[in-house]
Amino acid sequence: MTKKGILLLTLLVFIAGMAFAQARNTITVDTGPLIAGAAFGAAGDMIDDDGAGTSGFGIGLQYERDLNSMLSLAARFAYLGLGAGMSAVGENLDMEIRSWSAEANVRFYPFARSFFLNGMIGYANLATDFSGSALDNSFNASRSYVKLGAKLGWRFVFGRQGGFVFEPSFGYAHGIGLGDSFGSRLEDHLTVDAEEFVDFFKILEQLIFIGGPRISLAFGWKF
Repeated sequence: MTKKGILLLTLLVFIAGMAFAQARNTITVDTGPLIAGAAFGAAGDMIDDDGAGTSGFGIGLQYERDLNSMLSLAARFAYLGLGAGMSAVGENLDMEIRSWSAEANVRFYPFARSFFLNGMIGYANLATDFSGSALDNSFNASRSYVKLGAKLGWRFVFGRQGGFVFEPSFGYAHGIGLGDSFGSRLEDHLTVDAEEFVDFFKILEQLIFIGGPRISLAFGWKF
């Protein structure tokens, strides 16, 4: 190997070593959407004495880049899909609901340690298929949202220069809906006077899928 080749190889090894030593990148998988599914079932019990039949899957993925010891930027993607059914005044309403969001986050670590404050802005989409005897016909609808949110949490890294990450956090999100609300569209198709259906979906929209309290338990790797 020539001297230039040896010099180039040494430089590449040095740069790679510095990048690893700094451990500025963190990738995590968030179980928060699964927690939202449990809250969804509780919301169904509040509205319908018979409870809501639910099934679904959710996941969140995040990439975070440390700018320095106190500030970082993160990109997050989340998905939650659920099925629900409820009954009122002898009629039933079935819903297949899917939501996803793409979020930009800024994090501040005030003590240059694990505790952080997080601000978020993003885009979300909620789509659903409605069917059942309570409607004049089956139909589907979707709506877009601007999402805003804040949370606080802790990032624990098990390793001196990166390694396994555990990240619990708690916060609140709010969605600004664009276009006609789901409630107004649902009322246009109802064949019965059942505000329970509309109220139930408002809870799903405002407190489960788009906005509301957010609990996160994320696991990942810092490198």
